[in-house]
Amino acid sequence: MDTTPLIKESPQGQAARDAINEAAKPPMVMKHYGIVAKQLAMVFRRHGLGQTLAYMELRSSGRPNSPYDLLGRQLDRWLLGTLQVSAPSALAALSTRDSRFYLEASEQAWLFLRALRESLEKTA
Repeated sequence: MDTTPLIKESPQGQAARDAINEAAKPPMVMKHYGIVAKQLAMVFRRHGLGQTLAYMELRSSGRPNSPYDLLGRQLDRWLLGTLQVSAPSALAALSTRDSRFYLEASEQAWLFLRALRESLEKTA
């Protein structure tokens, strides 16, 4: 009988693995996705959540198969789902809420991005 304890994965860890699985499907190139994910974490640390989301929208506009578009949609999906908000995008939700919401959204975004980076490092 196996007595090893079951370790439950964090929700952001599961979301990160799901994001990587989604990115592994054609026509996405995993190398480009990984570069953008690392870049996004640096942009987030330097400029904050609002600027990061705006940057992702700007970089993905007109390029539906870009890693910026995919990662932007994944981050939006994570934030809207985790924060239980109904809005067209996370950026739209941030612009209509207060600073407490912004702080919570920033924390959730960082948890997702950190889990994504760690999962990408494990798969490399």
